[in-house]
Amino acid sequence: MSQETQTMSANTPTLKTVNINPLAGIEHQVKYMPGTEAIIYENDRYSYAELYREYRAVARMLAANGVNAGDRVVYLGQNSMNYVTTMLACWQLGAVFVPFNFRLAPREMDGLMAQAEPVMLIAEPSHQGEVEIMAGYETALPDVRYVLVDDDPYSKVKPNPADFWVTSTDAIHAARDVELPETPVVGEDDLAILMFTSGTTGKPKGVELTYGNLFWNAVNVDTLVDTRRGDTNLAVAPLFHIGGLNALFLRLLVRGGRSVIRRNFDPVQTLKDIEEYQVNQAFLVPAMLSAMQAQPEFEHAKLDSLRALICAGAPVPPIVIKQYETKGVPVQQAWGLTETAPFATYLPTEHTYTKTGSCGIPMPFTEIKLIDPATMEDITEPNQTGEMLVRGANVTRGYWRNPTAVASAFTEDGWFRSGDMGYRDEEGYYYIVDRLKDMIVTGGENVYPAEVERVLMEYPGVTDAAVVGRPDPKWGEAVVAVVSFAGEDLPTAESVREFTAKYLARYKLPKELVLTAQVPRNSSGKLDKLSIRKMVSDIQDD
Repeated sequence: MSQETQTMSANTPTLKTVNINPLAGIEHQVKYMPGTEAIIYENDRYSYAELYREYRAVARMLAANGVNAGDRVVYLGQNSMNYVTTMLACWQLGAVFVPFNFRLAPREMDGLMAQAEPVMLIAEPSHQGEVEIMAGYETALPDVRYVLVDDDPYSKVKPNPADFWVTSTDAIHAARDVELPETPVVGEDDLAILMFTSGTTGKPKGVELTYGNLFWNAVNVDTLVDTRRGDTNLAVAPLFHIGGLNALFLRLLVRGGRSVIRRNFDPVQTLKDIEEYQVNQAFLVPAMLSAMQAQPEFEHAKLDSLRALICAGAPVPPIVIKQYETKGVPVQQAWGLTETAPFATYLPTEHTYTKTGSCGIPMPFTEIKLIDPATMEDITEPNQTGEMLVRGANVTRGYWRNPTAVASAFTEDGWFRSGDMGYRDEEGYYYIVDRLKDMIVTGGENVYPAEVERVLMEYPGVTDAAVVGRPDPKWGEAVVAVVSFAGEDLPTAESVREFTAKYLARYKLPKELVLTAQVPRNSSGKLDKLSIRKMVSDIQDD
């Protein structure tokens, strides 16, 4: 090394660690564009300066009640301004945000509390009764501080709350003089969110999502999806799910855009919001798109402002893509899980119609490969079905206090096993076939329900469809179709078999048909296969 080079190296300043805490991005907006609109919550509007003031008031309340770095804080409620400010307040203190599914029963909630061991639970009045039941269990944690939201005009407190509650108004007022620490500079492996899986196959697992997971998903999205700084996002998917929270919402908040937050999804209101606020981006699940299309208002709704409509959570039926094509809206499919924060693949807009049915290509900073789940050997040939594995900085570091689950979910060289079966075509585009656990084996042949479900959605009048297996003494399992239907001429098992025979091999055809007013789905829009199987079993028992 020359003397000149040595001198230059010695005088080169050390780079300061870049803070990937989302609060750093929000503070940037507050400093330079404080009046820019950040949130429209129902009928209320908040600038970045107002959002900053609100979440710091909540942070003072948390600090005054003993919340420290690393502590868990649970939020139980629907999409709201308080959800957002509680999350940001946690990150101001270095605490871990734990959003609960607002559909939890008290006993389920008690189980998650035992896993997370939070120091505080903040709940909306709509869940006041469930929390009070849970708090009465012998297994309830004794030292949790309970805060009841009473300052949301769209969620009113019920009469006679239990004595253990402290209202958010009182708690925030009492903490108004608390001094806050500087915004923490966080590393990629620091824990930001603990988000529990739905537990449809067993005990819910706490997915550890780090600041690095959140950040690298944002980089992936910004690199491949046409999102822009001044966009308007529509947040109607549940924010306690990773898709609703981190697909688009959180990133746009950091970048200086605005989000329209609705407490829950209403198809007619969603159509109105897209037109009124000229929404540019939204994360929706296929069931939401179908519900919107079924409304009379869909025909005249102006939706062409939607530039980045990402649909995930379940396979998107081709008929839905066609319906939105007539409105000039390309439905952009993606695939991922809570563990991938959320996206592992994405289908670029220009291939919406040339690669219909594909979940896309790997995100730029994410790797995908296929394996034979029985032998664990790599699948390299195109059009061969295997389990999809993911590796990248957007992938969770593991499951909360669950080394057994970590050991079964990760390979020795760091690949995450998704449990989803798929294949890759000759050009490298991926297609999801189904969940490995949902595969039906009938007469020695493998049937992937999602393939049959997509065909059933083409049947005239079918509004939703699910396929499950039922034990059969001759075939091992029989394929059963469960559908909801809008129309006068109800389908029969024979008419469904005749229709699906045009598209599917005979062993894949439904042997039985169950009609229902509504096909059960969970809060993330995925088919609730446990409930569906029970429905089929109960009918069989009768």
